[in-house]
Amino acid sequence: MENIKFYSEKSAIAANLYKPEAFDEQTKYPAVLVCHGFAGIKELLVDSYAKAFAEHGFVALTFDYRGFGESEGETTIDPLNQVQDIYNATEYLRHQPFVDTDNISLWGSSLGGANVIIASALDSVYRSVCVQLTFGDGERVVTNGNEETKAATLGMIRKLWGREVLNNKGMMVPLNKMLHDEQSLAFLKENADAYPALLSKIPFSTLKNTFRLKAEKFIALIDAPILIVGAGKDDVNPVAESKHLYERAVEPKELFVVEEAGHYDAYKGASFEKIVQKQIAFFKANIK
Repeated sequence: MENIKFYSEKSAIAANLYKPEAFDEQTKYPAVLVCHGFAGIKELLVDSYAKAFAEHGFVALTFDYRGFGESEGETTIDPLNQVQDIYNATEYLRHQPFVDTDNISLWGSSLGGANVIIASALDSVYRSVCVQLTFGDGERVVTNGNEETKAATLGMIRKLWGREVLNNKGMMVPLNKMLHDEQSLAFLKENADAYPALLSKIPFSTLKNTFRLKAEKFIALIDAPILIVGAGKDDVNPVAESKHLYERAVEPKELFVVEEAGHYDAYKGASFEKIVQKQIAFFKANIK
């Protein structure tokens, strides 16, 4: 693994580049761009996928979105900015002489999956697309489809959004205050000491951006094979979201659900092995 950097809208982006074993500079390899989820960092969770892809003959790149981990920029979760980071990471890969530019695939997990759907819908450069544990409608996930919760959340968003627009006053919130599901809170507690960046404060406007993020409106525009992976016991982004996305995607498409897995089980152990082997087979089957 190599620590590298590239630039996204003039901000230095920290990234890790994984190469296949017995790497040969004269060979052109297929590549997978690996995009992490909500407030994630490249060394945590998604690195296991990048390593596995490299072990099976792919160049794999993970990176920290602007403002997170070791990357420069403002710490804010804005899907528009993060999609641009994905495009700039793709361009980095396209300029590596050992990357087969006809075979760059896109992979995203959780919020990163929603970003990947939008990125691949708006640019057909990707050979294949894989998303896991993601969602089609941020509003539906945030409110659990409850109209009272929706009204209360929207009222709070409007009030704080108005403060930002009229008075240039935003509110920063610790990440653990933005997450309420037990799976995410347990994950933060388990990893916060080793990865203190997980406790960074983020703007409350993140809720607004998530609320408005509706990847399912973009998925039918993807002109590439897509694999959608869900976890049957996912309390963060319920498996119903994966099914919503699958229904709206166009062929060729595939849905793969690991019924016994929760959101974070997909990154380790038996569930990880099932998922990553499925994904490797998918990427290999779609090499041009």
